[in-house]
Amino acid sequence: MAHLDTGGYAPVLILGDAEWLTVRAVAAGGRVPDDRVARRLRRSGILDDDGIAPQAVPALHGAAGATRHLDVARFEGDGSGRRVEAWIGPRRATLVKHEQDGFHVYGLDDCEVPSAFAQLLDIGPRYNVDLGPRVLPERVYELLDSGDLDALAIELEDLARRLDQGAEPGELGGPTPLTEGFAHRTWTLSLISTEALRADGWELDGALTTLSVPECLYELLPRSVADALDSGAPPEAPASMGTAGAEESGEPEEMVLAMMTSLELWARVSTWFFAA
Repeated sequence: MAHLDTGGYAPVLILGDAEWLTVRAVAAGGRVPDDRVARRLRRSGILDDDGIAPQAVPALHGAAGATRHLDVARFEGDGSGRRVEAWIGPRRATLVKHEQDGFHVYGLDDCEVPSAFAQLLDIGPRYNVDLGPRVLPERVYELLDSGDLDALAIELEDLARRLDQGAEPGELGGPTPLTEGFAHRTWTLSLISTEALRADGWELDGALTTLSVPECLYELLPRSVADALDSGAPPEAPASMGTAGAEESGEPEEMVLAMMTSLELWARVSTWFFAA
């Protein structure tokens, strides 16, 4: 699969899973292995005897000197989705787009990272109409943990049917923007996480999960994390706690919907666009 496209203003690498793992390891200073994957990369002009071939170097400067890794995945209720990662160094970043034909890898100046992710983040004008529900059942946690998004869409549709009892909009038993979004699959789920390079290796430095419909944006939190934040835990608590509460108890948790604005979302993640 390995392919090096030099037809544009900057080189783009198109790689499979194993090829990307090899290229990352070599870019970080590892030796060029003597195996079939490396031979494919040599034939494509991405590797040579000394490591990364000169024509591929501009795409991989960020991966070579990265002190931060940013991973953003966005999934729509209709089943579509996108995922982008960035390996961010002091001056350069390597962006990795997950596409149907493999990983598309290219380089950016560090100052270009925010604009590269702005189109992927779930930010934009909204009326911020929050009429609930504000808690989702444990089944949602299970499906998020398993990554079964098709089953999640069905669960949210079922939840909307259970909550909408034919009352007027805004009244108990009536539709809300959130239940309408669940019913018509106009919701968006975003999973955002970042790691920083420390003395003992890569360490989780922040995490944020959001769920939105056209009218409102929410942070999605396990009940244990939401309770800790309500009790005065610092905002970085979700990164350190994650799903620890459920793992310790052996049981999934309810998921709490905490309304937030696009500006609050941008403020939370903006420092993650730059080297640690």
